[in-house]
Amino acid sequence: MSQELGNLLEGVRNRDRSSLARALSLLERYPDVAHLLPRERGGHATVVAVAGPPGAGKSTLLGRVAAEITMRDMSVAVLAFDPVSPRSGGALLGDRIRMLDAAEHPNVYVRSIAARDPAGSPVLPALLAILDLYGFDFVFLEAVGAGQEASPLLLATDLALLVLVPGLGDSVQTLKAGVLEIADLIVINKSDRPGAAELVRDLSAYYRLLADTSHPVPPILQTVGSEGQGITAVLEAITELRDRYAASGILEERRRRAATRLWQHTLRTRCLRIIDELLIDGPAPDDGDHEMGTRERQLYRKLAERFALLAASSDDSR
Repeated sequence: MSQELGNLLEGVRNRDRSSLARALSLLERYPDVAHLLPRERGGHATVVAVAGPPGAGKSTLLGRVAAEITMRDMSVAVLAFDPVSPRSGGALLGDRIRMLDAAEHPNVYVRSIAARDPAGSPVLPALLAILDLYGFDFVFLEAVGAGQEASPLLLATDLALLVLVPGLGDSVQTLKAGVLEIADLIVINKSDRPGAAELVRDLSAYYRLLADTSHPVPPILQTVGSEGQGITAVLEAITELRDRYAASGILEERRRRAATRLWQHTLRTRCLRIIDELLIDGPAPDDGDHEMGTRERQLYRKLAERFALLAASSDDSR
């Protein structure tokens, strides 16, 4: 497995699309190989997480942004974390369908990934490392939804972009979303609809009166993604934010914190998996405190043995 991955990574380094696709597929099928890849990216690509409620037009907007990036002789990858198919367990591919025009360009790579636990998975830093190795200038991660479930993904990237749209329910409810505290840039898409001005007003009031003053107030832009209106301003805002954060040290600090957070989650996931395996495999104790106490001590001893093996394998891999 490690030899196969090594060969694929060599192809990725040489910008071979087939090797890129196969390497990403290998990581999806066998997440445990993620530890063979660096935990930290090279830092070339600007990674932007994109969140927003269903119907906000995230995919259409990203397709337009990707086209704008190619017009500037740069490359872009879009990982769309789609809902999981109940039949196959894979991604439903809806986002790729809506970005077909942009995906046909040689400098654009679009891939749908089943959204099981994108931010918490140890595979995410490995996916980003591979895309960075390929040499993409921008990487967009499209989250499912805009609620608390999107927050971990937004915290794992360089910049967080929140896409909202007028007319999707009470704007006050929208303001309760935790992603507002994380967003670096807010885009009001479909701004030709009634209610766009009111949504901009409510968001401005939130950041002026209620938001944590330690977090910079994000720019609020208006677009009509289906018509290509406002797309240039979105890309320019992303580039300006990246350059500003890089100059001030914010970008480096975010990448360090993201790497630490993902490392902690990886360790937690491994430990909980071992505990679950031991609890499932072992016989259930009979009624009685004595029997339960005996089983508990046995479990702790087995945990110590498994953790010792895990520590030894970690030493061998260094």
